[in-house]
Amino acid sequence: MIVTPQAEISAHIKNQKVYATAQINVNPQIVAAGNIPIYYDYQGELAIYNTRNGTVIDVLAFSGGGLSQFYTVSADTSGHERFVIITEGSIRAITDIGNDGDTANDKVVAEGEFHREWEIAIADL
Repeated sequence: MIVTPQAEISAHIKNQKVYATAQINVNPQIVAAGNIPIYYDYQGELAIYNTRNGTVIDVLAFSGGGLSQFYTVSADTSGHERFVIITEGSIRAITDIGNDGDTANDKVVAEGEFHREWEIAIADL
């Protein structure tokens, strides 16, 4: 098994706030999993930064599972012309040995990391 995580970032403005959303995808390539259940574990952060001074405006530490997840941060648009949005983290593919729901005997079969940055101008949204 191979995981090739991918992160896509989108943004929109609503009620004088910019909302940045990251979609995290596992993108598994299963070579030969057999009859063993596989689940996915995510960990990472999504942050929106002020481009003038580099300060973090909003940050979300996330964890979860599944093949794809969405996470969102927001910032007030007043006083800002540009933002930088960064998401990064890792994904693990884990086999449920014995299909028993007991994580003590599970095995990590693949891991991958993701990193995506996007600089946006309020005028472009």
